[in-house]
Amino acid sequence: MCGIVGFNFKDRDLGKRMAGAIRHRGPDDEGVVVFDRVTLGNRRLSIIDLSRAGHQPMTNEAGTVSIVYNGEVYNFEELKKDLKARKFRFKSNTDTEVILKGYEAYGAEIINKLRGMWAFAIYDASKNKLLLSRDFFGIKPLYYFWDEETLIFASEIKALKEFFSQRKIKLHLEKLALNAYFILGYAPHPLTVFREVKKLSPGETLIFDLSAKSTERKFISWQPAPNHEARDLEQVMAESVAKHLIADVPVGVYLSGGADSTLMALMLKKLGRNLKAFTVRIKKREDAEFAKRIAKFANLDHEEIELDENNFEEMYSRAWEFLDEPLADNSLIPSLLVSKAAAKHVKVVITGEGGDELFLGYDRYRFLSGLSKADSAGAFGTFLDFFRMPQSKIYLKFLRPILRRGRLLRSRFSRNLLLGYLENAAIDGDFASRLPLDKYFADRLSGSKIPNPNFFDQNFYLPDDLLLKTDCATMAFSLEGRVPILDREVFAFANRLPMSEKLNNGVGKKIIKDYLAKNLPQELVFRKKEGFSLPMASYLYEGHGEEIKASIKFLEDLNSGIFPNRLLKKMRTDFSYLNLIQKRFPTLIFAILAFQKTVQKYDISS
Repeated sequence: MCGIVGFNFKDRDLGKRMAGAIRHRGPDDEGVVVFDRVTLGNRRLSIIDLSRAGHQPMTNEAGTVSIVYNGEVYNFEELKKDLKARKFRFKSNTDTEVILKGYEAYGAEIINKLRGMWAFAIYDASKNKLLLSRDFFGIKPLYYFWDEETLIFASEIKALKEFFSQRKIKLHLEKLALNAYFILGYAPHPLTVFREVKKLSPGETLIFDLSAKSTERKFISWQPAPNHEARDLEQVMAESVAKHLIADVPVGVYLSGGADSTLMALMLKKLGRNLKAFTVRIKKREDAEFAKRIAKFANLDHEEIELDENNFEEMYSRAWEFLDEPLADNSLIPSLLVSKAAAKHVKVVITGEGGDELFLGYDRYRFLSGLSKADSAGAFGTFLDFFRMPQSKIYLKFLRPILRRGRLLRSRFSRNLLLGYLENAAIDGDFASRLPLDKYFADRLSGSKIPNPNFFDQNFYLPDDLLLKTDCATMAFSLEGRVPILDREVFAFANRLPMSEKLNNGVGKKIIKDYLAKNLPQELVFRKKEGFSLPMASYLYEGHGEEIKASIKFLEDLNSGIFPNRLLKKMRTDFSYLNLIQKRFPTLIFAILAFQKTVQKYDISS
């Protein structure tokens, strides 16, 4: 696990500054190399083969191919065996070298053979090409700037900021991304809230021709192992967890008390691995108590960290040091807290991220099941937009619920998954118009039939929110976060399951809960899902009133057009109105805070 940077020109000093900006991603080693047409840089977090043989950038013997790499490939030993049969020789025991030699053997097709998480860049001097790649699920981030002349990339936007400062480039806010952010709580890939910055999409490979200054895009195309149909959930998950435990450093596990992390605990028990387990206790939540009992059952060395007012304030302040783009997910704060605690004992943690998206765990899937279209709302959406009056308390309390039911009925009758999803997933109270986002998604999907209710969560919410949050929280404390459920064989297994094995009589993740029911006491399985988000009224809104108003004023002064300024002014000056918003739409207030805290770090053009 590392941080990577690079660009298509020579500048060692810039490469070092960019790498230094993401030192927290890799405190063990640094490498910056200037090639004929490219500069590559790396900050290394040593996980496999801790020796100097794993130093990056790594170059082949002929000096023609070089790589900087962030991630872990769990089938690297199998690939290495195949490459050795093809007469390739290895100087290290790293997966980095396997990807490098794999590229020599197969070209860009090596990407389709990888099983794991990654964001890497390969410079092929013999072909004058620079290749950027991101894993299938989007577990690892990769941002880039491309203006038809200059290509520059990095694991985090703060590294790109070094380039923007050097060139005195002002950033512009991307209105469509802002619209999406204030509706969903994140900017969907490839967008960020900055017009000049894009993120590589999950599974995407960008091939940059250095001579022609042109780009080519490819996406991962792989076939699951032919024997996966004969395996059950336990076999598939046990194999994945076993592969995700490969490391030359201590490994731990995050244990929330929910179904997915409990499944991780049972797989560890089956594998005989008594890892250190970490849980955050949040007041008025019972999850930590369940996690404690599950840890005892699985024979895990359990540590509990209580989220109190003091460490909340510490993590809240530190969140803005590491978060580079706005994210309205307040579970980032407990995620940072548990990562800080885990980093004192281990260098790798496994988490249960992805279970809801692959096995249909969210409550909204009960409504979305059976919807299969991704058409724009069209005139119907324009009609409903006409009635939006979020500045009115009467509207928010009484009229909005009626309009919401109308939108839900419309999506049900038209089988429009896009309409239904936006209504179920929205964080706001009709503050921002959904028409631009609705049209953006509809245009990207070209009216194609969408087969599963988890489509948007799996393809957008998971990589652009949950995995971004996990990467930010773990790497902030130089931890590698691994997600065994987001494995390509688990994905193939989940996709082959009939719907009744995932969503049955309104119960999501049926196959996982059935497995847990057979292996745990009943009271630890079927209980209300609590999640990892914070009760914001208790932690934030009571003591940060002036800060919230300052964030609203910041958005007001930007005059972005997403919200009418009269609406923001009312929110800022009318206490009873702001209090209503905080109670009914708490995530929207956190979204405004996160927006101001992240965007103000950059030089934004008015």
